[in-house]
Amino acid sequence: MYLLAQAAVVVECPQRVAFDYAANLVNFPAWFPGVLRMTTTDGLPFDTVGKQYREEFAQPMRGRGVVAIRVVEVEPGTRIVTEGTLASVLPRMEIVCRQTAPGACEVVWRMFSRRTTGWSRFIVLPLARRLMTRRARQGLQVLKQHLEDAR
Repeated sequence: MYLLAQAAVVVECPQRVAFDYAANLVNFPAWFPGVLRMTTTDGLPFDTVGKQYREEFAQPMRGRGVVAIRVVEVEPGTRIVTEGTLASVLPRMEIVCRQTAPGACEVVWRMFSRRTTGWSRFIVLPLARRLMTRRARQGLQVLKQHLEDAR
């Protein structure tokens, strides 16, 4: 796997509150730049392996893109991992929440590419890395603000 982007932020709210909001991907457009819409495509709870989503996102110079996303790993209240079908990147996203103090936690967001060979490695992935790093930093600040304002 190829690390595209990573960002972390400490939030003044309980770990479970942060996890339940951030890991429920229907909330993703509210805090992560470039995500235009996220819909569920099944009735499973958000923290269940096999949960599926359809994400619409902004693609620079291409307009909108669509990717199918599936939850592939869950550690309840702590970690969720998804994988997407976007062929040029084959994205894998991780959200991890760790308590850092009473009533505070760190949220870590990572995006990987499961595509590590071919032309994507030299053209698409460096561009995606730059874009996703910027979006991750902005997104985690928005997430922090939202969670702390909701207290």
